[in-house]
Amino acid sequence: MKQNVSFSRLLVTYVIGFNAALLLSIASYLIVTEAWLGDAASLTMLIILGLAVVQLVIQLVCFLHMGADRDPFSRTGTFLFTIGMALIIVIGSLWIMQNLDYRMHISPDAMQEYMLQQNKKGF
Repeated sequence: MKQNVSFSRLLVTYVIGFNAALLLSIASYLIVTEAWLGDAASLTMLIILGLAVVQLVIQLVCFLHMGADRDPFSRTGTFLFTIGMALIIVIGSLWIMQNLDYRMHISPDAMQEYMLQQNKKGF
């Protein structure tokens, strides 16, 4: 952290970030549990996704201090690399799971029966 950033300014940034993240989390929770949007599942998902992106930006700025350096590439480059690796892992995992689902050709009822038979065998 830079030495010229005062402790009080840093504390204010943390408090603002924490309160904003807390409010966004509570808003997301209430939207889902109180069914504020009714049965509009796709609209609810879009709003939750939007709130998650806003919370991500708030946490990046307030807690990880993205954009606070004179040389922003040092943190931004590392952050973008991390995001890229996470996307590769998530997309690769979804691809593998979809491929396994396609190749198994088993109905949900047959899978349930198989799971029950395996459970009866024990460990």
